[in-house]
Amino acid sequence: MKMGGGVEIVTPDRGVGPAWLDDVISARISVLVFRGFISPDLTRILIDDLKDCESSVRVSSYLNATLTTLGPYLAKYVSSPDEYFEQAATIKTLLPHSLSQAQSDIYQLLKQWFCLDSLNTAVEPVLGEYSGSVIRFHADGIANPLHSDNISRDAAGSGLIVERIAHQLSCVVCLQACTSGGQLRVFRKNWCLEDECFKARCELGYSCGVVEGYGACEFSPAQGDVYIFNPAYYHEIDRVSGVARITMGFFFGFPGEDMKKAIAWS
Repeated sequence: MKMGGGVEIVTPDRGVGPAWLDDVISARISVLVFRGFISPDLTRILIDDLKDCESSVRVSSYLNATLTTLGPYLAKYVSSPDEYFEQAATIKTLLPHSLSQAQSDIYQLLKQWFCLDSLNTAVEPVLGEYSGSVIRFHADGIANPLHSDNISRDAAGSGLIVERIAHQLSCVVCLQACTSGGQLRVFRKNWCLEDECFKARCELGYSCGVVEGYGACEFSPAQGDVYIFNPAYYHEIDRVSGVARITMGFFFGFPGEDMKKAIAWS
C-alpha cells in the first residue's frame, strides 16, 4: 500500500518488491515501512526488559539537542574508535537476550525482504565487532535537529571499513510510539559538499537553509513498525509530546560492489 509523500507500507501478505532496495537508495521511496511483522506483545517485553538497563543509558548534550541512548553510536566516536569498540563490547554483555534476539530477527527480516545473501554486524579486523544497534529515547519535549548521516563522509580517513560503505541505509524499529509529535521528516535533498556552509557551528546538524525549496515526506511510526530510509537525505524528528518515543536503530550498507552482501553498525 502506497501512501502520499513517498511512504510505502509493506505487510506480511505482500510479495517481495524487486526494486525496493534501489527505490530506497534513490529515495524514490522516501520511507519503506514493514508493518505487522513485530507483535505488540514482543514490543512490550522489550520495553520491560530495557528497564534492567537503565544504569547503562547515556545522555549526550549539545546546544541544540539531547541524545539519550543505550549503546554507543559511531558518529560520536569517529575520532576515538578505540573507545567506541570498548563500549560496544561492554554493552553487548549487558543487553538482555530479548534485545539481542530482536536485533537478529530484524537483520533476518531485511535479509529476506531485500533478497540479500548476508546481513551481519560489521567487524573491524583489529578492533572487533561494531555495535549492532542502538536504543534511542526521545522524552517529552525532545526533537532531533535537521541532519544527514553519511559514514563515508564522517569517517573519511579513519581507516575503518565503514568509510568504504556504498549506499548507507537506516533501519529503525519503533518499540514505543509517543503520544503525539515525533514525526520523521525526510527532505528530498541529498547531502553534497557544498552544503557544509550550512553546517551548524557548535551544534548538531545543519541550518534549515540547506533544504530551502525542497519538498519533504513525513512519517509517524506506529508501535512495531520497522522502517527504512536513506539517511544521506536530510531528515529531522519533530518534538515529542507525552509518552517517550523509543526506538532500536542501526545503519546497514554494502562495503563493496556486491549488493547482496551487507554489513550493519550503529
